[in-house]
Amino acid sequence: MIEPLLRSQLKPVANRHRWLRFWRELAICWAGAEAITLVLIAAHKLAGLPTGLAFRLVAAAAAVGAFILWRRARKWEPDFHALARRIEQEQPELHALLLTAVEQQPDAKTGRLNYLQERVIQEAILQGLKEPWRDPGATREVMFWQLAQLAALAVLAGLLASDWRSPSWRVVMPLEGGVAGGEGVTVVPGDASVERGSGLVVLARFEGRLPPEATLVTVSATNSQRLPLVKNLADPVFGGSIPEVTGDFAYRVEYGGQRTRDFKITVFEHPRLERADAQLAFPAYTSLPDKKIDDTRRVSAVEGTKLAWLLQLNKPVTSARLVAKDKTVVPLITDPNKPSALLTNFSLAASKTYELQLVDADGRTNKVPAQFVIDVSKSRLPELKIASPRGDLRPSALEEIAFQGEAFGDFGLRAYGLAYTVAGQEPKSIELGQSVLAKERRQFNYLLRLEDLRVEPDQLISWFIWADDTGPDGQVRRTSSDMYFAEVRPWDEIFRQGQSSDSAGGEQQQQQQQQQGQGGNQPARLAELQKQIINATWTLQRQQGGVANKPTKP
Repeated sequence: MIEPLLRSQLKPVANRHRWLRFWRELAICWAGAEAITLVLIAAHKLAGLPTGLAFRLVAAAAAVGAFILWRRARKWEPDFHALARRIEQEQPELHALLLTAVEQQPDAKTGRLNYLQERVIQEAILQGLKEPWRDPGATREVMFWQLAQLAALAVLAGLLASDWRSPSWRVVMPLEGGVAGGEGVTVVPGDASVERGSGLVVLARFEGRLPPEATLVTVSATNSQRLPLVKNLADPVFGGSIPEVTGDFAYRVEYGGQRTRDFKITVFEHPRLERADAQLAFPAYTSLPDKKIDDTRRVSAVEGTKLAWLLQLNKPVTSARLVAKDKTVVPLITDPNKPSALLTNFSLAASKTYELQLVDADGRTNKVPAQFVIDVSKSRLPELKIASPRGDLRPSALEEIAFQGEAFGDFGLRAYGLAYTVAGQEPKSIELGQSVLAKERRQFNYLLRLEDLRVEPDQLISWFIWADDTGPDGQVRRTSSDMYFAEVRPWDEIFRQGQSSDSAGGEQQQQQQQQQGQGGNQPARLAELQKQIINATWTLQRQQGGVANKPTKP
């Protein structure tokens, strides 16, 4: 099983292999009929055996064989793994991407592909859209076997011609859709409209006496060509083919010094995308200049970016739109006189994949919808890293706390700083820096002297660092770090700690620890409860988007 969109992109290469197989087998069929005919001719010359009926049986068998081969070619299913290997050999720059995409199989339970499998297939499809997959070897072989089967058919027709000249055995088969091109001549397809790049088969049926030969003459704006037509088995029909039609032209059939009227072939094309140029206008808060990306079907930008996409098409269209997988439709601006479509002022809000759907004035749609991928990233909050101090502290009232850290913002910072609160006092906010450039990592250092704050033992100090940037709505957005605590140690604890470090008796130290546990257990519990209450309040404030006090100058 192969993904349908990938199958559709591989279909042109698969069709070349389909018809390569058909033309090769058809040439072998004609060659086999020739061999039997030669045997019959030899038997006739050597033993005088009658060959009239045998020739007709050979012709009938060859015709049936050709029909069977044609039916088999219609039903033939290509080996996409083999096709992928051939394409990879011709295009080594794919680096096995196409082969990997073809080998992807959906999950047996869900029947769906996972994310990584879909990405592999999408990358392969996008690569195929940028540079169509080619297999020039198959194209050359198709042309060779086409000529080979025509040559074999001509030889077979020449061998059987002497026996077919009897009017009593001549079979006349009507051609549907034929157009009378002259007296006793019907030409198929007559006046017709053909897709650019496709082949064209011209048949001329003659009533009454057959001419010895017929020629197809084509006349275009640039040149003219003459192509000999080949008689079709026992039928009074001459036929020939034009491998590829690239433009409008006129044609006629010339035979026995006469000619049919001129017929016209007009060429049409399905609408398709030729080029897509993107223009990105980033939000003001990013301070990024506008950006133009030439010939791309994938863009990545931050939310709020305005996207404009100019699509160059092969022909004017009456309708163009982008359709997402969730059926969201984005209409494009079209001009019936210009081969283009335009998407303007499209605000990027979420990542999506779209398919381009085109409709021309004749109601024709694009055969393979181009895919457009839009990756939208959210505006990330600033990053705040604290190098020192690490976690909660228990300093004395005379110590100094050295703060070290780093502030970073994707699109720069307006300001950053430190905020602290001494229990029972108003919060203080100190600005440590401002005007940080985009992608710049700003280091900061600050020394907080507890002596200047006149803190008292058992008093609790809470602190955090903050940074201000501009959010997607254009407003100032403050981001704060986790809250940490510094609990001022009592003097007697410091004294006992120093005393215990000088004591050599383990028993005295154990008694002091027991006294400390009995006497200080209750204050420690109260301090821990106070921390939990503050932390819970702080967490709620951050979740609800609460804003800290306005920063003050240090």
